[in-house]
Amino acid sequence: MTISFIARWFPRPEKLEEFLGVIGRLGAGFPPEIAAGITLLQPSMNRDGQFIALEVWKDEAILNQLRASKLFHDAIRDMSACCSKPCEIEHLNPLGDDGSVFQCYPKGKADPKFYPDLGDMTALYC
Repeated sequence: MTISFIARWFPRPEKLEEFLGVIGRLGAGFPPEIAAGITLLQPSMNRDGQFIALEVWKDEAILNQLRASKLFHDAIRDMSACCSKPCEIEHLNPLGDDGSVFQCYPKGKADPKFYPDLGDMTALYC
């Protein structure tokens, strides 16, 4: 199943360079089979200083391989430490699909098998 989402991060201005460095290390560490699973990855900053990543993955199973890795969990911990509030992940349902993505990823704290439990800084599904 293709999976699409927007990840919104809230880096503190004084931690932005460190935050972006962690993202760079994460991307550089993707094994080729993980990188090949990305259909679209558009990292951006908005006018309020939020880091926004629009991601579309060919197959949720490939994304889940990344999510299960130590590389990913370490990066999420380090990125979260640079932020003023938890990452917000908004899953998108392609037009014409059945909406099951919202059942797989219900609103609230992110599933700990995908995102580390960081207490008040645990990523949120929106």
